[in-house]
Amino acid sequence: MRIRTIVLAVAIFFALTGIASAQTARTSRLMREKLLHSQRVLAALTTSDYVLMQRETQALTKITQSPEWSELITSSLRPYTSAFTKALADLTAAADRRDYDAAGTGYTAMTMACIQCHKYVMKSRIAGQ
Repeated sequence: MRIRTIVLAVAIFFALTGIASAQTARTSRLMREKLLHSQRVLAALTTSDYVLMQRETQALTKITQSPEWSELITSSLRPYTSAFTKALADLTAAADRRDYDAAGTGYTAMTMACIQCHKYVMKSRIAGQ
């Protein structure tokens, strides 16, 4: 059941990322990089590769600390970023402990943070048209 939930969350995430056509080239590059690392985290989770999981969550954390990321974060997006970074910290800690269940929960929380943010941005764009 847990894997089904994860797969569903990832599918929704991919569907929502395809909607963001108003992204700048810079934002698109950053989001694609984030997506790539997120996919690798899922691969690490499904294969119990905790070393890969640590490396990819650290790469995602580094993205959130970059100047490019900081430029994207408005006050209205800050709660989503906080949820994302907390989920990353939880996921990293789970990988350190080799706790599969906690890693699954952390991955789901990370994905949901992405989905909620993309949903907010999408609704904001529609309302602004």
